[in-house]
Amino acid sequence: MADEDKKPDAGGADQAAKPNGSGPWKGVLPLRKEVPNGGGDKVKEITFREPTAGDIERIGNPVLIELYETRPKMIFDTRVMTAMLAHLANVPPSTIRVMDPKDWNNAAWMVANFFMPDL
Repeated sequence: MADEDKKPDAGGADQAAKPNGSGPWKGVLPLRKEVPNGGGDKVKEITFREPTAGDIERIGNPVLIELYETRPKMIFDTRVMTAMLAHLANVPPSTIRVMDPKDWNNAAWMVANFFMPDL
């Protein structure tokens, strides 16, 4: 990787920058209300890891793109997205299902870019 593609982190170590220039992806979503994490505790935030191609193969692609409409649009396959969010956060799907609807949407938009092509 070229030196101009790296950004120093707070500790001075170089980390690869994301293509949109936003820096390393954090994947931490603060929640409006606590949710059970499946281990008997409640959490105020959920951390999602970056998905892999294997995750898409196992669970499916949660983002559908309709390119051949008058106006192309992106649609979330909600069942697949819930399963993917649970998998990426290492929590049971029931944790994702009890999230506030705005938190669910924020989580879906947080990971959506990983499931869309570079056009």
